Amino acid sequence: MVDKNNNDTIKTKKKPTRTSPKPSRTKSSSAKNNKTKKTVPQSRFGAFKQRVLQTCWRFFYKGCLALLVIVSFYVIYLDAKITRQFEGSKWQLPVQVYARAMNFYPEQFLSEKEVLWELKRLNYSQVNHISRTGQYVLQGRTIKIHRRAFEFYNGAQSGQIFTLNFAGKRLASIVDNSGRRIEQARLEPVQIARIGNESKQDREFLPLDKFPNMLKQALLVVEDREFYNHHGVSGWSILRALYTNLKAGRTVQGGSTLTQQLAKNFYLTRERSLVRKINEAFIALILDYRYSKEEILEAYLNEVYMGQAYNQGVHGMGLAAEFYFAKPVDELEFDQIAMLVAMVKGPSYYNPRRYPERVQERRDLVLRLLAEQGHISSKELRQSLVRPITIEPLNKGRQQSYPGYLELVDRELKSLLTNQEIINAGVRIFTYFDLQKQAAMEKAVSKGLPYLERRFTTKNLEAAMISVNVEKGGVSALVAGRDVRYSGFNRVLDTKRNIGSLVKPAVYLTALEKPQYHLGTLLEDGPLQVTDESGDVWRPENFDHKFRGVLPLYQAFSKSINIPAVNLGLDVGVHNVASTLKKLGIESHINQYPSLLLGALELSSYEVAQMYTTLAANGVYRRLTTISAMTNATGKVLYEQDVINRERFGEQASYMTKFGLKKVTKEGTAKRLNQHFPSIQLAGKTGTSNDLRDSWFAGFDHNTVTVTWLGRDDNKSTGLTGASGALELYIRYLKPLNPQAIADKRPSSIRWAFVNTLTGKQAPPGCGKVIQLPMRTSEFKPRPSCD
Repeated sequence: MVDKNNNDTIKTKKKPTRTSPKPSRTKSSSAKNNKTKKTVPQSRFGAFKQRVLQTCWRFFYKGCLALLVIVSFYVIYLDAKITRQFEGSKWQLPVQVYARAMNFYPEQFLSEKEVLWELKRLNYSQVNHISRTGQYVLQGRTIKIHRRAFEFYNGAQSGQIFTLNFAGKRLASIVDNSGRRIEQARLEPVQIARIGNESKQDREFLPLDKFPNMLKQALLVVEDREFYNHHGVSGWSILRALYTNLKAGRTVQGGSTLTQQLAKNFYLTRERSLVRKINEAFIALILDYRYSKEEILEAYLNEVYMGQAYNQGVHGMGLAAEFYFAKPVDELEFDQIAMLVAMVKGPSYYNPRRYPERVQERRDLVLRLLAEQGHISSKELRQSLVRPITIEPLNKGRQQSYPGYLELVDRELKSLLTNQEIINAGVRIFTYFDLQKQAAMEKAVSKGLPYLERRFTTKNLEAAMISVNVEKGGVSALVAGRDVRYSGFNRVLDTKRNIGSLVKPAVYLTALEKPQYHLGTLLEDGPLQVTDESGDVWRPENFDHKFRGVLPLYQAFSKSINIPAVNLGLDVGVHNVASTLKKLGIESHINQYPSLLLGALELSSYEVAQMYTTLAANGVYRRLTTISAMTNATGKVLYEQDVINRERFGEQASYMTKFGLKKVTKEGTAKRLNQHFPSIQLAGKTGTSNDLRDSWFAGFDHNTVTVTWLGRDDNKSTGLTGASGALELYIRYLKPLNPQAIADKRPSSIRWAFVNTLTGKQAPPGCGKVIQLPMRTSEFKPRPSCD
């Protein structure tokens, strides 16, 4: 019992020992629960915060990655765009049109006056001692010239010194700088026009080595001294500009490098924004990575904006030199170079034509900077500082306009080149344009028309004139109307009028091609009527309404008598005369009516010039053109004229026809020409249409055919014949020139013979009234009898 009780007691006692810790466990658990209640919110916040940070980091990382991808793609896009434009056709270049180059060779028919006129037009300077290209020395009858270099279509021409020695009206000899005689020399051609394009930008592209070193140094000193050291963007320049602008309280200095300026001008707009500046920096970095400093500098020198010429922007230092100083960039003085560099900062603000004081102040600053950097000496600085700002007038800074001629050039250009991209890439056109002839022609029209209106009491006269180089068939001068500067209706090309007696040489040439006719053949001059197939009667009359019975062919020709020409034309056949006109170069439709024999044929002055060029070339046809050659901007030949000579008529008939045309100017309807030029053999033909509506003259010397038309746009009478109207303008045209007498070589199949004017047969001298005429050898009698 006791044991049991003891056990119970022990058990009872153990229970408390087993349960006695419970309160403490409960207390511990409670403390733990309390502790958990306090830390759980903090753990959750930390986890949330961690998740947010992780999410932000993922967004940031992915955003940066996306931005990097976008920027990479954008840079790749920019790189492709920049490369395509920089390595392709960087600019739309204007079409450049050049006059013919003046060539020299011994015994050339040439005067000093002509050469000096050309040198002045090329802006050569007369000096006492030659020191560089673009200068000449005049001493007695010699002209010493330092010719400029020029890239012709048939090869580059370097600068050269040569001397021209004159004797009489000829160039006696050409001597080079070492005193040796040379067989030929030439000047560079005058640029007569720059035909713009849709870009409204004009520039003269030059390779880097064509720019003078002083210009390059001045540009870098003023605009970007660290050009060869930075990588397109200069952080130091940006910080320096920022400091200067903050100090001044306004924008007084830019931090852009030349590369950035090129990027802005070449690829971007002038908008001022952060996006544009970022783009500018990207492009500058790409340019600097992709291309050499020399390529970037070359592009900048050709791209930089330098002012405005009416509606065309002037870009590049090469064109700026011509625009402001009318000389090539490599002939600029130090002060002129400094002025161009000074204008880069703001061509409008530093416009020398409007604000010469501003320009001079900044020019002098550029000169002082050049002296500080040791690029010019103190003496050169002083000499340059005292020179005033001298600028060519705007109307002379741009080439003069010759709208009539250039329209013809444009028509030919479009027929020869149909690819507009090639045309926009800087085509250079070499023409047959002769400045001296053009100046003489313009003066003849502008002074001659008012004179004729006063003298003959007429009004509203219009004119068309064209001159052609016989040897090449090249159009050398053209005036399309009374207003020589008017770019509108071209009367040379588009006005077609009855040509009157200008058709008669074709009638006589047709006859002289046949063995039964010669210059002494007698022709009948009497009343005549012709009935056509429909029964209509045509009664031609002479201009003076008189009849002469019979007269020799040469006389009917020279005095332009109508009835003998009609009788002869009917004898040889109107269709044969029409065929002759076609062979002479007339492409218009020809109605084969008898009235054709008196000029019932409407032709333009251009077509008449084609016809008379064939006559002047002894029956050899050469298609008229203005363009001798074309090249692209790099000098590759795109087109070169192949002068094709097509002999359309026999030498005998051609020689005798030209003799008749010479007689016209000696004793015929154009004999007044001989009074003005008695020692020069010229040839030509007058023409007058019905009711004196049209006045024509087609004349030529040894190498130039000129056609003149006078009339009214309303087709009313002018009151002028060919002799009183058009011939007057031709005389005025020749006066300031140096026409060369026609010197035909007599064919071996032609002999000179005396012909009796009453019988039309060969006769010995003294046998009645005889005249010496060219005759076929086959018809020549060594000992003719006196019939």
